[in-house]
Amino acid sequence: MLVESVMTRSVITTEPSRSVSSAARLMRDGRFRHLPVLARGHLVGMVSGRDVTATVEHHTIREVMHTDVISVTPDTPIEVAARLMLENKIGALPVVANGGDELAGIVTQSDLFKVLARLLGGNGPSTRLEVHVSDMPRQLADIARLACAHHAPITSLVILPPGREKRSHRIVVRVGTIAVAPFVHALHDLGMNVDHPDKLESTTAAHA
Repeated sequence: MLVESVMTRSVITTEPSRSVSSAARLMRDGRFRHLPVLARGHLVGMVSGRDVTATVEHHTIREVMHTDVISVTPDTPIEVAARLMLENKIGALPVVANGGDELAGIVTQSDLFKVLARLLGGNGPSTRLEVHVSDMPRQLADIARLACAHHAPITSLVILPPGREKRSHRIVVRVGTIAVAPFVHALHDLGMNVDHPDKLESTTAAHA
């Protein structure tokens, strides 16, 4: 998934000559925490809610904005954007047109959280399973085959980093059904461990 699929395109911006108090009011009224700063249509800085609340009101944006702006392009993968935010301890990234400094949008932590919630949360009745595997390519194919055979459509699948021993991987599988007992039993029969299968079976029975 790329940044262009999650970014906000209609971005409220400010200019370097604007007063801090005016920018603070704009952010408060709009209920957002980051403002790209444009000069003659070009990105020249970023200002956050923290910048405007910790500054004397009569200052201008030029005096408080961050000019060492870290940005991404629309075709940047969202995982790269997330890593940039984490490593630089920032909550938003301006999105600039490829090869230039013209603002195309903005992507925030909230945008990425929404993606994560959509990927892991699913829509409608569903069940989350955490499967431990030791032979990733073969067992991943087995999971897909068994899901199809037992009418447990996979709505999302995330491979988590290996544990300390690095002998196995955990795969978070969300299937679009609450009747997962046959699928879980089939996974067990092929030597895969599924977290809390008893709980899942009792949940299934309660809804039967």
